[in-house]
Amino acid sequence: MTAALASKPLALSLGDQLAQDFTFAVSEAFGKTFDVPVKAGRYVIGEGSVSLTGDVYGVVGFIQEKLEGTLTACFNITVMNKILPRLLGDGIEITQDVAMDAVGEITNMIFGQIKTALNQRGHHLRFGMPSVILGGGHFISQMHEGRYMLMHFELEGSVFQIHVALHGSMK
Repeated sequence: MTAALASKPLALSLGDQLAQDFTFAVSEAFGKTFDVPVKAGRYVIGEGSVSLTGDVYGVVGFIQEKLEGTLTACFNITVMNKILPRLLGDGIEITQDVAMDAVGEITNMIFGQIKTALNQRGHHLRFGMPSVILGGGHFISQMHEGRYMLMHFELEGSVFQIHVALHGSMK
């Protein structure tokens, strides 16, 4: 095999393998940090823009040779209220600042795991720095012309989402 063939990145594909990678990463982040199981629900694949709802979002961009995208973790404050006392103690008030810090850390854990898994398989993805967006009940619109995958997870009766938006050459 030539060096040129060995260094060519694998195309990122939306579907079962990526959903499995996210299920593992989310389960690891919540299991190890908060000792709480999460249940992966259905995922959908679509095209174009989609509006995401929640209270706190962790967003990170990534690029590949001819591909760019964003990964977004969408949480309602009820999820934060369920898990943060397990880590911080029952007497700690879950403020917006505390929720933002937690979502930033959860985002780092989940997307760090994804980056490792995908790059070990030869995808050669580069990730940006995560951002956290706060705002109860507002929408984030992913305005792009590419495809997306939206995954749903359940944590003790509350639902949160992971959204992957791709633009460029992909499957």
